[in-house]
Amino acid sequence: MLLSFLQPFPSIVTAATRSFWKAFLHGLAWVLFAIAGLAFWVGGRAISEFGKIDRILAEMLGLLIAAATGALGYVLKNFSDDLRSDQDSPGQ
Repeated sequence: MLLSFLQPFPSIVTAATRSFWKAFLHGLAWVLFAIAGLAFWVGGRAISEFGKIDRILAEMLGLLIAAATGALGYVLKNFSDDLRSDQDSPGQ
């Protein structure tokens, strides 16, 4: 967990801090989704043109970049949703 080092000091992690991190991670997730979409649509062509790499290899590399950034965006989005649910739970 990103804020796990603050667990011994729960008073440090205020609602405003959680709200900031939730918004930041949610925004970063959408930026990564946009990068994944661009890498999927034009990544292979751009890598092939600028890197002078074989087109098939460049397309596969573009798909790999799209999958990796999409997966990272998905993880960040779920983590930011978990921050909100931790904030809502009365046990914390």
